[in-house]
Amino acid sequence: MAKRELRKSLKSEIENLFKSPEQAEHEFQCATKRRRLTSSEKPTKSPSTSSDDPSKPKLELRLSRLGDGHRLDCETLAQFIHFSIFGSSLQKPRWVSLSHHRNVLQNLVVRVNVDDDFFTTTNLSFLSEFFEKQWIELDSDVSDRGLFWNSIMQVRLTIQEQIRRKSVIMQKTYDRDGKHDKSHFVLTTEQLAQRRYPFPGEEGVVPTKQGYKKISASSPMFSVDCEMCETDVANRELTRISIVDEFENTILDTLVKPEGRITDYVTRWSGITPDMMEGVTTTLGDVQKAIQSLLPPDAILVGHSLEHDLQAMKMTHPFCLDVGHVLNYTNSNTEFRNSLKNLTELFLGAQIQSEFGHCSYEDAWAAMRLAQLKLEKGLMFGNVSFGWKYSEYAKNNGAVEKKIVTAAEITSKPCTDCSQPTVVACTVANCRCRFVSTPSKCVHCVKIGISAQGDFHWQDTLDVDHEKKASPIGNYLKKDKMKSVMCAFDTAILDCPPISKKVRSKLHSSFPSYNGFVNSVASEMLNDSVILVEIDKEKIEPLEETDSEQGEVPDNAEALNRILEKLVAATAKNSLIMMILSNSTKNVLYVRVK
Repeated sequence: MAKRELRKSLKSEIENLFKSPEQAEHEFQCATKRRRLTSSEKPTKSPSTSSDDPSKPKLELRLSRLGDGHRLDCETLAQFIHFSIFGSSLQKPRWVSLSHHRNVLQNLVVRVNVDDDFFTTTNLSFLSEFFEKQWIELDSDVSDRGLFWNSIMQVRLTIQEQIRRKSVIMQKTYDRDGKHDKSHFVLTTEQLAQRRYPFPGEEGVVPTKQGYKKISASSPMFSVDCEMCETDVANRELTRISIVDEFENTILDTLVKPEGRITDYVTRWSGITPDMMEGVTTTLGDVQKAIQSLLPPDAILVGHSLEHDLQAMKMTHPFCLDVGHVLNYTNSNTEFRNSLKNLTELFLGAQIQSEFGHCSYEDAWAAMRLAQLKLEKGLMFGNVSFGWKYSEYAKNNGAVEKKIVTAAEITSKPCTDCSQPTVVACTVANCRCRFVSTPSKCVHCVKIGISAQGDFHWQDTLDVDHEKKASPIGNYLKKDKMKSVMCAFDTAILDCPPISKKVRSKLHSSFPSYNGFVNSVASEMLNDSVILVEIDKEKIEPLEETDSEQGEVPDNAEALNRILEKLVAATAKNSLIMMILSNSTKNVLYVRVK
């Protein structure tokens, strides 16, 4: 009985459809689109279902991270668009999570300029169905068309990207000239700040010079290392400091009496013993004055995790070369630093920091030798962040021979002024500090000297413009052969018109109607990875079947509805779809992965 009624019903429907071929075709097209949207585009509610593709990009909004009352503005929105296009090379947005972003095949961004009463009088059925009635209200600056499109077409550069681009230029210079300027390896002001280096003006911090001079290829390098003990005043206080020049000579080596009482000598790491500290009167102030006298105004300080040494010295210096920053053989994360011990064994074939303890001279010597090796080999050497691979290096250069100190031991000479010792009596067996020439003056007599000064004060130069830099989107596209952009909007509003071959323009004014414009965009959409479209609702022609009262302007909402549906239908699966409806008072964002 049930089957008979079902057949009768189907026969009646088929007969009705054949009575009106136009209606049948229209309903067939609509049914096909609804079925496609329902089956393949509608996101699965539960990620555990068997139909869910684990590699499909997934979108999760975290708007609470924006802070109370803050709405997405042009720059924040553009940051997300750029991240979805170019991935982790750009800063990851905080307010949204896009997992498997590398599997996003296309990015469709549609801006619809609507009339002022649109949001109170119009409901687009396609938007409600496809985006499941979920939307986000945007900041008022999105109403500015020029600002909106310029934000998208200009990619904000992260500090890491700026450094990367700079490194590429410097590497080309090295390949051409065969050498690097020492200044290429000095940490920038931003990097010093990121790594918590002391800066002039901070409480208790003194500069290494009152006046500095611009560094050059001939600027001398001095390697510094400090040993610290725990006291009742601070977790770590300076108890020994060594400074070594480029010829491995000892420039300064002295024990330092800390301000507080030593509670732990941490001899295993510091090499400092109670007997060594007996009778020490040299203060941190003495050391600071000696350093100010010893260093020339264009000195480059070398070290490993040098910020810790400068913090212990309570001094600041503008030109710092950190071997833990320029050498990184295990991890592509630029914040990761290999230990000085491992770097020394791998690249120099030498053993330091033995079970007998650390020696600040030996650590300073190792940092200087590593810095010199880096200058000799070039920017890419020893850093996987720049594509260097140790396996290839070892294959081409062979294993580094381990070196043993065999030079004759040099007896420390007393200070020429006061006859006091000029270096520390190190407790590490066969330490390198025993086999090098020693300074002629002790720390107390050095500080009396007068040192040359430079012509600029570092603190005055810190008032720099920290405005974020941007680069045209075409520059990023050059690095990726698979990506290109279609700009289906008036590019005349851009501050910097696109000149890249990977950015092409398609103007509505080149077509007799919006339908022709949209059809052309939809037909070519699969050729591009990024499609940027702008539509003015008021310019869309209403559908012919739209009813209107006599004397009223025909409503074109349904025509707009079909245009948006056609654009989405033309994109590939796993595309990120963003639609912005904007007028002078309100801006709304719809976003989801197809």
